[in-house]
Amino acid sequence: MARFLIAATAVPGHVFPLLAVSQHLVGRGHEVVVYSGRLFRERAEATGAQFVAFRPEIDIDYRQLDERFPERRKITSGPGQLCFGLKHVFADAIPHQSAGIRDIRRDFPVDAIITDTMFCGTFPLLLGPPEKRVPIVALGITALALSSADTAFFGTALAPTWAAADRARNAAMTSHLQQTIFGSAQRYFNDVLAKHGSRPLPAFLFDAMITLPDLYLQLTAKEFEYPRSKMPDSIRFVGPLLPPPSSDFCPPRWWDDLDKAGPIVLVTQGTLANDDLGRLVGPTLTALANEDLTVIASTGGPPVESIPAALPRNAKVTTFLPFDRLLPKVSVMVTNGGYGAVNHALSLGVPLVVAGDSEEKPEIAARVAWAGAGINLGTGRPTASQIREAVRAVLTKPQYRQRALALRAAFVRHNARDEIAELVEGLAADGTAASSHESIRRGLGSVGAPREGTSRQAVGMDTALIREMSRTI
Repeated sequence: MARFLIAATAVPGHVFPLLAVSQHLVGRGHEVVVYSGRLFRERAEATGAQFVAFRPEIDIDYRQLDERFPERRKITSGPGQLCFGLKHVFADAIPHQSAGIRDIRRDFPVDAIITDTMFCGTFPLLLGPPEKRVPIVALGITALALSSADTAFFGTALAPTWAAADRARNAAMTSHLQQTIFGSAQRYFNDVLAKHGSRPLPAFLFDAMITLPDLYLQLTAKEFEYPRSKMPDSIRFVGPLLPPPSSDFCPPRWWDDLDKAGPIVLVTQGTLANDDLGRLVGPTLTALANEDLTVIASTGGPPVESIPAALPRNAKVTTFLPFDRLLPKVSVMVTNGGYGAVNHALSLGVPLVVAGDSEEKPEIAARVAWAGAGINLGTGRPTASQIREAVRAVLTKPQYRQRALALRAAFVRHNARDEIAELVEGLAADGTAASSHESIRRGLGSVGAPREGTSRQAVGMDTALIREMSRTI
């Protein structure tokens, strides 16, 4: 039996995958402490783990960032808001998160620490002597943003290319945009680390988040990520971390009718980006009102009445349906591009129409198109005609379904829960932080010069601005 500390950024998309790992490790007989925001106490304890909340200074409700940081409202640009968040939500939290980890370890000696990508409180440990710490593992909960000459700057949503001229463009773009947009955030992180006795980051901030941990476990199959000619051995693809099978499903009255229906189209904006259902759910209902198919709209929580569109005869609307029950019946999913939802659909061979323009969603949409498993609409506010044409294309052109089924075959080779558990158990048993860290140092050199890093997560990034900048290089 081992003892694991799971430290998670207090946002659902970061916490929930780690809670799935917590539940699995507890089920295998291990002891687990979950360290995150107090909002997630009940869910964490339901996995069988102990729970420790962040200190009040950093225990921020992700839904109230503007209330906590009123000065953030004055920043109008996406890159400006992103850098503000990096500095004052993530960097400023490092000393408090690090102190919290020390407090937990005094009473709960851990064999390994597991985090999500954006949890930075382990930086002081990762930047210290590897022989004096336990192994640290990070989970890649969104598209991989590792720097490479093979890929464009993360956030531009440009597909990879092997042409020499494009590789040179990628390097120039990365260097320019990294310094232009993220230079101040990089310096801020290093200043915070220096004040607390840590050396500076050895690579660009977002590359460091990926390459510093002893293992970085990407939650998808390798076939759904851009190929890179050089990649550290510490990065492993473990397949999608899917929700456990639903056990308390109460089907709606129309559920049995789906078995007799023709094509079924699911539209969802996820569980977070649903404050304005007029972005995607409403236009999809309008677009497909007269099509010979059934539309299922899931609001992700808001009441059905909040949809700003008439409900057509061929539509069923609900606040929530478990994807493990619904997706096997679906012909096409229309989505804003959340990483978990996209991977879940592809794990069942469901092709996609993706319309996302916030956070890192344009990058996820671009990967769907690159993989051939769906259509990227290139906007977060598509018109009804754009949606209608895309859904028709996915339904009538077999290559989209074929590519989605090929990805399903790649995904089925993985069992993320078991693979993650076996890897972290191995590290915990061996205490191999030092040897793993040395392999990462070698891997860093294979990625490319640290100054040519790339953004890990373009939260709030003005994608149009970045694309325009990329055209000027």
